[in-house]
Amino acid sequence: MSAEKPPVAIRITRPYQSEDELLARELDTISRTGVVLVGAQPRPEGVILRFELALASGAALLRGEGRVIGYKAAAVGHEPGLAVRFTRLDSKSKSLVDRVTALREARRSVPPPAPSVPPPAPTPPPLPEVPIAPTSSAEVLPVSSQPAMDRDAILARLRERAARIDQGRMSEIFAAGAARRNRG
Repeated sequence: MSAEKPPVAIRITRPYQSEDELLARELDTISRTGVVLVGAQPRPEGVILRFELALASGAALLRGEGRVIGYKAAAVGHEPGLAVRFTRLDSKSKSLVDRVTALREARRSVPPPAPSVPPPAPTPPPLPEVPIAPTSSAEVLPVSSQPAMDRDAILARLRERAARIDQGRMSEIFAAGAARRNRG
């Protein structure tokens, strides 16, 4: 007749002064079905453990029994942890697990913050108006009544109009625009 080994017992002390501080920093290590014992040494999967998670003051927060399901090299920050699935918990520990579950639900129900909207781009200053006197009334047709032209025809027409513009007047317009830019 072989005697069954008693469960291994471990106590993990975390550097926090209160339950609230532990939950604020390590909420994700406790779930409804298990715990990651941050700072615990590796154990083989399937091993039954009796565990106690305590505060720096020595006050026990979570006490129970569970089966090792894995080891995490970086459970919280760079600290390793032993993942344990609960098989038994005392009543105080069950209350803590219920509180963790409620905190998680509350965290899920809070909508994520709205993305920040970048400020609108500054409006560029208006371009100076350049009066171009048409050579004939036929050239000043509303856009909708002009026949459709291809790109080359439009460019040729623009080149013709540019050639008819008085160069002295163009120099005045450009000088006035430069003076406005230098003042503002």
